Amino acid sequence: MKTLYITIMMAAMLTACGHRASNGESADSSDSVAVATAFQTDSIGMEREDTMVSVRVSVDWPVSGSDSLVSAIRLFACERLATNPMQEGKPEVTVFDDGKKAVETTVDTLYNQLLASWKEMTAEGVSFDGMQFSALLRIRKLEETDRYITYLSNMEGFQGGAHGYATSTGQTFRKRDGMRIGYRTEFNRQTEKYEMKDQTLFSNPQSPKLAALIKEGVRSYFKDCDQDVATDEALSDQLLNVDVNHIPLPSDAPTFSKKGLSFVYQQYEIAPYAAGMVNFFLPYQQVAPLLTPAAAELIEE
Repeated sequence: MKTLYITIMMAAMLTACGHRASNGESADSSDSVAVATAFQTDSIGMEREDTMVSVRVSVDWPVSGSDSLVSAIRLFACERLATNPMQEGKPEVTVFDDGKKAVETTVDTLYNQLLASWKEMTAEGVSFDGMQFSALLRIRKLEETDRYITYLSNMEGFQGGAHGYATSTGQTFRKRDGMRIGYRTEFNRQTEKYEMKDQTLFSNPQSPKLAALIKEGVRSYFKDCDQDVATDEALSDQLLNVDVNHIPLPSDAPTFSKKGLSFVYQQYEIAPYAAGMVNFFLPYQQVAPLLTPAAAELIEE
């Protein structure tokens, strides 16, 4: 196996219309406020490629900072490295202390799984016209202030279907202790519904005020894509079996950014594939009254 160490930049396929490209903007390191133990990362990237499969993985791996913060972000990185769109159910997460080992293991795992799938499908007579099966995963520090750090995990690839796939998952950490500000969701097979767990973001996730803000945020996304969504009926036509007055929170928790609270919906989550990843920002002056004390603490005054 030939492994090449690289630094790669992945483009998150957040939208089909091309007006928005991420759930935030990178902050220059000079904007970060020094703390007792400065948070620092090492950019680690590897790839493995041949005519059948292409895999690229890179991560901003924490190497210094408070123990609680470094441990929390390393755990998030390992969770994202373990996430594989070819698998069903919850992934088995291995928590690595060595970032190089974490990335190398992920590259090998993805490569072997994609190669096995490629061989199986070609043996059945499926032709991909020279297209490689691929997986590109980038986990990076998106923003840092004196109060929080936000990470973003983008993954995209091709597995032989009608089109490729893309995911974008963010997480905000309270800087002073590494606490995750957000929530996670799990699918309950008995109720056939997603359930929210470890919710630390909104004081009341079912708030009508929050629902109204989400509806207008979704509307703004389609407006930016030059869609006529002036009425609720027109907005509903852009969505997949979603009540415009009760649009659910994203499966992945909104994150903190300098532009406001960032919402990103995955492909097919509330809209067709052609709509891309519905995403928007809600200004902090609008959402601040709806946040938990722990979340509100992160907003700059």
